[in-house]
This record gives sequence, structure tokens and C-alpha cells, in this order.
Amino acid sequence: MLEASNTTREDERRAYRLGIANGILFMMGMAFIDPLTVLPALVSHLTRSEVLIGGVSTIGMSGWFLPQILAANYLQSKPFKRPLYVFAAGFRMLGLVSVVLILLGLAESRPGATLAAFFCAYTCYSLAGGLSGPAFLDIVAKTIPGARLGAFFGHRHFWGAMGAIASGVLVRMILASNSLEFPRDYALLFGGALLLFGPAWLLFSMIREPRGRVVEDPKPLLRFLMRTPRTAAHHLEFRLLLMSRMLSGAVGIALPFYVVYARRVLSVPEATIGTYIAVQMMGSVVLVPLWAHLNNRRGPRGLLVAVMGVYLAATGTAFVASLLSHVPSLGRAAFITVFFPLAAIGSGSFIGYTNYLFAIAPEERRTEYIGIQNTLFSVTAFLPLVGGALVAATSYSLLFGLATVLSGTALAVTLRLPRRVRIE
Repeated sequence: MLEASNTTREDERRAYRLGIANGILFMMGMAFIDPLTVLPALVSHLTRSEVLIGGVSTIGMSGWFLPQILAANYLQSKPFKRPLYVFAAGFRMLGLVSVVLILLGLAESRPGATLAAFFCAYTCYSLAGGLSGPAFLDIVAKTIPGARLGAFFGHRHFWGAMGAIASGVLVRMILASNSLEFPRDYALLFGGALLLFGPAWLLFSMIREPRGRVVEDPKPLLRFLMRTPRTAAHHLEFRLLLMSRMLSGAVGIALPFYVVYARRVLSVPEATIGTYIAVQMMGSVVLVPLWAHLNNRRGPRGLLVAVMGVYLAATGTAFVASLLSHVPSLGRAAFITVFFPLAAIGSGSFIGYTNYLFAIAPEERRTEYIGIQNTLFSVTAFLPLVGGALVAATSYSLLFGLATVLSGTALAVTLRLPRRVRIE
């Protein structure tokens, strides 16, 4: 059983409202720098290398997940996690400001230097986000009652998706504007993200965090890392959850290349990126309420099974469409259906894996469990580099077919998760 500790009802209501507002603003901002559409398109302006295009996804995912084991080790002895969250938010803002300056100052004359500098700034942004991840989740677990977690994350993602639809329309207008040519259009997108992220981070920092349980004898980092295999080996539910999480992450080997395929093979105009973002957010509006309902009625396992089933359908559609590349109109229609569930899949995975983890992890070791799961998951962040090399050596069809096999395997492993785990 998971419950909020040492909080008053008013503190819980305040955390609930501020957490949802944070999620709405954050999702609206993410639409301006969407990692599935905007960022691969930006990098494709600076290089033709599929490996480097896949690298932007690798930086985003590995930067977010790799530092979490370090943050977890640091936080396990800290009763308050908010200071690390606030510190990381400042560095994330610095990373975004740097990207804007790099695009405006270098991109027109030195694309190679721009690409290198962009990767450095985006790495700082992503690493700072990874440091804040365990703190964010632990604050949520301490302040939101377990019975309301499904609704909490559901509202964050539903209303965030509604706002992100508007962001997607703005992205389309900016990229279609004749007065905003590259790189000013992408610099404006990053500036818009920054204007939304700043208030989002501030609102979450205003949550009244209660003192939490801590590990009385925190381990040095090396001993902490050496204990990780034992933690997974002696906890069946956690071990299966890690396997499911890793396989679902491996499907991301193809994610950066859906928009590249649409632009290079199907010849869709760049402004269509905004349409794809809006379509993704519409998918969240339709599917996230279903995710919240499944989480509340069937538990996080039931939610994850449904999400993996939709993931299999999306990857399978992309694979079949790539086999019919000689019919571009059919491919364009098919890829609308591919993009439709992608954001909702990400939302559903986050809700399901987070709630399942909250249900099985001891409170005093919760940040450790979070850090282990997310750091191991970071290994999958390097797969888009492999995907880029695979496309360069073979074809998009082979890559999309591999993603379909991986999503089917993820579904099979998810079905093995114990049914009894529920959040009450």
C-alpha cells in the first residue's frame, strides 16, 4: 500500500493542483522541442548523417536516465529532495538559453560547429533533468495519496496534451512562416519552450514537501552500485518490471526516424511537423483518460498491457507502410495513425511503470528503486544510434520491422507481471 506521509489534506490538495499545473506547462513546452519530430528535423538541417540524427534521441534519453542512480544515491540520506530539483531546474534553463544563442549565432555560417555546440548544450539540459528525476518522483510519492496517483498523472497528461495541441499549431505556423527561415524558426521554438518551462519548474518548487524517511546508513557510491544487482535479483516484481521497461525502451530504436522517413521518403513538407505534434497530442486527449481509467480499475499492470498493445499496433503500422513506399499517399495517411498514439504511449508508460514501482518499492529505498530502473533504462537510449547505422546500411523497413518485433516481445513480458500489484 502506498500513501502520502506527514502531509495535511490542504498540503495534499496544494500539491495536487501545483503538480498538475506543472505538468500542463511542461507538456506545452515540450511540444515546441518535441524529441520525436522537432529535434530530429532540426538536426537534419545540420547533417545528413542518420547516426547523428539518432544521436539527438540518445542524448535526450541517456541524459535524463543515466544520472538518476547518482541522484538516488545522494538523495537516499536526504529527508528533503526539493533542493536538488531546484538546482537542476536552473541548469536546464541555462541549457535552453545556450541552444537559442547557438542557433542564432552560428547556424547560418557554421553548421558543423552548430551541431557540436547544440549537442553540448542539449546534453547539459538533459543531464540536469536526469538529476531532478528521482527528486520529482519522490516528492510526488510523498505528497499525492496513492489512490489519487492515477487521476493525478491522468490530469497532468490530459490537460497537458490539450495545451500541447495549441503548441503544435504554433509550431506549424512558425515552421511554415516565410519570414522565419532556418535557424530563426527553431531558435523561436526553443525560446517558446523556455517561457513555459520556467513557470512550470517554479510551480512545482512551491509544493510543501514533508520530511521523508531516509536510509540511516547511506552507502558510498561504489557499494550502492554493487548492491543494485542483488536488489533486482531478490525482488521478482521489480525484476520483471525492469525487463518490461527495458524492452519497451528498446522499441525507441526507430522513434527518431519516423519523421525523417516522412520527410525524406514521403516528401511531407516541414510544416507538417506541427501537424504531427498536434496529432500526437490529440492521441493523448483520447487515450490518456482511458489510461487513467485502466490504472484505477485494473491497476498499473492492466494499464501497461494496454499501452504495449497499442505500441505494437503503431510499430506494425509503420513497418507495413514502409513496405508500400511506392504509394506515398497511402504512406502519409498511415503515418498519421503512427504518430497519433506515440505521445499517449509515453504518457501511459510513465503512469504505469511509475505507479507499479511506487506500489512495490519500500519507502525508505524508493529513490534507489527509481534510480535503478531509470539508469538501466538509459541503456536503451543508445539504440537510436544503432537505428541510424541500420538505416544507412539497410533500409527503413528493416528498422521498423525490428521495432515491431521488440514491441511484441515487450507485450509478452508485460503480461508476466503479477496481477496482484495494485495501488490503494
